[in-house]
Amino acid sequence: MAELKRQQYDQFDSPQEEIHQTPDSFQVFVSPGDRLKKITRIEKVAVLAFLVMLIGLSIIMVNYRNEISKTQNDITSIQTDIDGKEKTATQLQQEKSELSRSDRLKEVAEKAGLSINDANLRKVK
Repeated sequence: MAELKRQQYDQFDSPQEEIHQTPDSFQVFVSPGDRLKKITRIEKVAVLAFLVMLIGLSIIMVNYRNEISKTQNDITSIQTDIDGKEKTATQLQQEKSELSRSDRLKEVAEKAGLSINDANLRKVK
């Protein structure tokens, strides 16, 4: 057994011959056209479908942004109209209050030659 171990150690201790391997294939410059020939039709269709989907989604996104802008402009326009009508309503309310004052009613009645009984005078709401 000692001899077997010695033979095994001798095998690893002895210089081995260097093995030179020759490459089976060489790397050759491949033109882009040749690379495209290696791409299968399924891969080409998949890339084309992805590009079409990407362009379609970008168009849809631009369309939605446009619709959002139009809606915001409509909201602003409606809000401006509401503010104007509220202002007009406030002015009309003030005018109604001024016209329905009891002092003014007495003046108008006296100019017309009428008399006003204060007990019959009511505030208009």
